[in-house]
Amino acid sequence: MALDNYYNILGVANDASADEVQKAIAERRREWTPRTGHPKLETRQLAEQTIKNLAEAESILLDRAKRNDYDQQLAAQVSAPEPTQTGPAEDRDWLQIAREYLIQGNSSQANYAAREATDQQGENPEAWYIRGLSSVQLGNDADAEFELSEAVRLNPNDASYHAELGDLYKNNGIWAKALPEYTRASQLEPDNVYYSAFVGLSEGALGNIEKAHGILKTAYEKQPDAELIRYFYGLALSDMITRAWSSYHDGTQSILSENQLNYSKEKLALIDSLQIPDIDFRNDVNEIRMNMQQAELVKFWSYEGAGMVGVGAVVALIIGLVLLGTGGGGAFVGLLLIAAAVGAVVFWVNAHRMPGWKWNWKQSSPFVRQTGLQ
Repeated sequence: MALDNYYNILGVANDASADEVQKAIAERRREWTPRTGHPKLETRQLAEQTIKNLAEAESILLDRAKRNDYDQQLAAQVSAPEPTQTGPAEDRDWLQIAREYLIQGNSSQANYAAREATDQQGENPEAWYIRGLSSVQLGNDADAEFELSEAVRLNPNDASYHAELGDLYKNNGIWAKALPEYTRASQLEPDNVYYSAFVGLSEGALGNIEKAHGILKTAYEKQPDAELIRYFYGLALSDMITRAWSSYHDGTQSILSENQLNYSKEKLALIDSLQIPDIDFRNDVNEIRMNMQQAELVKFWSYEGAGMVGVGAVVALIIGLVLLGTGGGGAFVGLLLIAAAVGAVVFWVNAHRMPGWKWNWKQSSPFVRQTGLQ
């Protein structure tokens, strides 16, 4: 039995690192998990088989001993010749052949068979859909856009075609085109929480953070166990945190108020409750957490002028104590000097020891102070 080429399935090189493999598996799962609940049998079978292949790839490629053995078998594998054709080419079910190749991770063969299928059944939207899927796997995005658009044109009421076209635009960062495709898919299948989640993701990418948050919160409440939806909801929450911070001219952000800090704490607690395993997401959240810890930390942020204040205070204290012992008017002057020495130290401490957010505020311009959550 021929081995499935997991490297082709994941779209990584044969010498990809464990981290690259793990990242590719996570990306493929995000891509295919929504399709496991698709009402169309063929699409659901394709997704279920792909998820199974991903689990097998994870088991083998992330285990060094298993991967070495697998690599040796893959290198020794000789591709079997195509079965002898027993009838004319037009009698072959090219669409089914294309599906089978796609499930096996053989995108090139799937694309060839799908082209035959569209030549054979030019008005069959499913043939164009499978052809588009295989082009996506091959990285031929221009071809995929045309092919998936043909599937949509031929059957504009199939949500999966709109969603797949939306995925193509999403993967290329063309969110303005992705949003209407996901929106249409969600309208066609309002009970499909994944489609609405992708609408929320697109809204967030377009800067509509509050709207994205509302959509994704609703999706999460409907299906809290769905890892992909938790991930999208977590992205919206992390965006809400950083959008609440004040912005500098260079694009960096910082916490400049107690309101911003408390708001961030509230959203971070929600993120932590989601228990999202994605490594990149956790790294981003940890960076947010460190910024919040810095904003909450009370310490001396500068020692500028400490020496001069200290020496002046000591001198004033000594003179004050001496004058205090002389009695009369000298004692009054001495008390004033002691009070001035203590006051100078207290004033200096208050000006240099504070929470990080207050120090950030002091170092920022009036314009920056007016940005972010007030």
